[in-house]
Amino acid sequence: MIPFRNGSRWLLAAIALSVALAQPLAAQTPNAEEEAKRILAITGLVDQIRDGAPQLAEQLQAYLRERNPGREADIRHAVEAAIMPAIGRRLDELLQLAAQPLLRGFTAEELSLIRRFLELRLDQRLEGALQLVAFEIERESPGWVRKVAEETLAQSRDARLRGLRY
Repeated sequence: MIPFRNGSRWLLAAIALSVALAQPLAAQTPNAEEEAKRILAITGLVDQIRDGAPQLAEQLQAYLRERNPGREADIRHAVEAAIMPAIGRRLDELLQLAAQPLLRGFTAEELSLIRRFLELRLDQRLEGALQLVAFEIERESPGWVRKVAEETLAQSRDARLRGLRY
């Protein structure tokens, strides 16, 4: 997990923007739907769907057995020979559905930036860097707070603060 979860989205967006600004933009505008599908592939969703096919086949068979008692052989044949191959052929339709939140939330150019960010594996590098940031803050903040408190108390003109020791 990336530490600083609430602020990490802004940081990720800023880094993605800086990556994009460092790269020349293509002469033609990217196709938003294609960019969204590429993001789904990069993030592993397509592989996850394919890897889940055996479980889906089992679930389909169980569902059909409840509604068609005594037809186990027909059900197995329907799932293996007809339904699962049809799902495989039409997987692109599912990906179009899955891409809708990306298409509603980002422009084609932004999707291109996100894809580039993920292709460069900056998300993984950023996660490691943010873990180091958290470690550094944890290690350094007590001394820094002490220094600020001591300096503030020493420089204060407020009579109530004079003589206070940190």
